[in-house]
Amino acid sequence: MEHTVLFVDDEINILKAIQRLLRNEPLKVLSASRAQEALDLLANHPCEVVVTDQRMPEMSGVDLLSGVRERHPDIVRMMLTGYTEMTIAVDAINRGEIFRLITKPWNDEELKATIRQACDHYDLKQEIKRLNQVTREQNFKLQDMNRNLEGKVRERTKQLAEKHQELRTAYVETIKALAEAVDAKDTYTRGHSERVGVYASKVAREMGFPKEFIERVYIAGVLHDVGKIGVRDAVITKPDRLDKEEYEEIMQHPEIGAKILEPVSFLSDIVPCVRHHHEWYDGCNKGYPHRLRGEQIPLPSRIILVADTVEAMTSDRPYRKALTLEQAIRELHKYSGSQFDPVCVDAMSRLLDREGDGFIRKDQRFDIYAFIEG
Repeated sequence: MEHTVLFVDDEINILKAIQRLLRNEPLKVLSASRAQEALDLLANHPCEVVVTDQRMPEMSGVDLLSGVRERHPDIVRMMLTGYTEMTIAVDAINRGEIFRLITKPWNDEELKATIRQACDHYDLKQEIKRLNQVTREQNFKLQDMNRNLEGKVRERTKQLAEKHQELRTAYVETIKALAEAVDAKDTYTRGHSERVGVYASKVAREMGFPKEFIERVYIAGVLHDVGKIGVRDAVITKPDRLDKEEYEEIMQHPEIGAKILEPVSFLSDIVPCVRHHHEWYDGCNKGYPHRLRGEQIPLPSRIILVADTVEAMTSDRPYRKALTLEQAIRELHKYSGSQFDPVCVDAMSRLLDREGDGFIRKDQRFDIYAFIEG
């Protein structure tokens, strides 16, 4: 099936560059330089994906995506922009319900891959609608069916559950894209959020929690620094240690992150985990934002703090080289009971002792399906 993608940007050169980039892809590429032109095109041409710039005359990209959402809710919506202020990201998520936020300048291969993922996401949603309809029709006929048909109904239900799991995985990928936008501000932290999520999920599994909790810890770990999208780049990328004012600014990121996530209903249980991932276990004034202590701090936050610290200590920074695994373990035990929950430290220590340097590989990824079978 050939998919149609509409790009909207008031810079003609960008539209031409995208046309050239995608000329060998199995896509029909439409373009519009104004929001109203885009809406007129959508009224007359079936389209699966819309990608728009934010700052345009007459109507912003967020307003356009909101209009597309109302008129054509099945179309997959994305934003391609050089502007990543927190308010734009929040608006794009809430009003446009975007699938991805892509920043300029883009990487050609990543952009093509994202377009393919958006088309797959569209197909997936259509398949889920079809299966929902099939399931409803099957339910109406259940009164006339005999026991021999029960197996077919179970198979349909299983298919539907699998499709919903795939859709949830797509949501997780959207979340990761937001976190990667933050990490991309600083070459030293690229991939940091994903690794923290993976480390935290391993600690949660070591502590014996079920897969639903492990997935929650992973998502919270990936998103723990999303509030840094509202912190000045000069502070995030500073090659030296932060001064007092800069540190006070960076201390705002857990609260900013929570504010970004609060309007997103399916992330409601993640919000407190992000807000409190810098609290100290002993409740001292080094913890923030609310100086919670002990079990007042959400357990995922306590796990994430240990994972975040291990990732930071074992990674190079502009002002120091990465610590060895042995040094990192000593630091964990040094602050166990003050900064860290001792139970979380013990679980992390068992993992580090068992896996050694393999635990801190930089190319790790979370496999959401690894926990489905238990």
